[in-house]
Amino acid sequence: MTENSNDSCTHAANLTPCCLKTSRHTVHKAADLAERLSEVFEDGDVFGIVWATNGARRILDVKAARFDDERTYEIRFWQVIGDDNADLTLAHEFRWVNGVGAVELTLTANTAKASSEGSESGKPCVSGWSHKVSYLQHESSGTGDTDSASEPSSGRTEQDEQHVATKPMAVVEFIQEEDKYGNTVVVDQLFTGDWNQS
Repeated sequence: MTENSNDSCTHAANLTPCCLKTSRHTVHKAADLAERLSEVFEDGDVFGIVWATNGARRILDVKAARFDDERTYEIRFWQVIGDDNADLTLAHEFRWVNGVGAVELTLTANTAKASSEGSESGKPCVSGWSHKVSYLQHESSGTGDTDSASEPSSGRTEQDEQHVATKPMAVVEFIQEEDKYGNTVVVDQLFTGDWNQS
């Protein structure tokens, strides 16, 4: 590469222009979350994670999820969206923190159609870029994974520690340009994958 080469200035092929739409929800207590989640996620596979005073739990079935008002302080649920997704949705997630509130995030490919839908609904979208990444999931024995955030997690045995093939958790990063210097920053990460179900 010579000093006059411009190859280092090409755009990354794996970044996709996108639009992030957010909408606030009123959910005062954890016990009301199940009903709201069924309204937000009408179709498709939905997984989640619940943080409670007695530990974190992965949720494999949103319809059977229960939330303890005394212990649950944060949840995060998302729709599984694969590479073969036919519509413009890149990620769809719902988050709730006790005492702070709830927000629904929808990340779509930035097209003329997505931009016009955002302006019609009165909710402006925030433009940026998306980048797909993945994280290795910890393998679980299955005994600590429940749909209730009220059971303690169990310890792992030597058999659990044996190497088991795991599939990565898919995530989409939302990237924006930083105003002052023009750098790009990862603003958020939205889950799109499913939990290991061994």
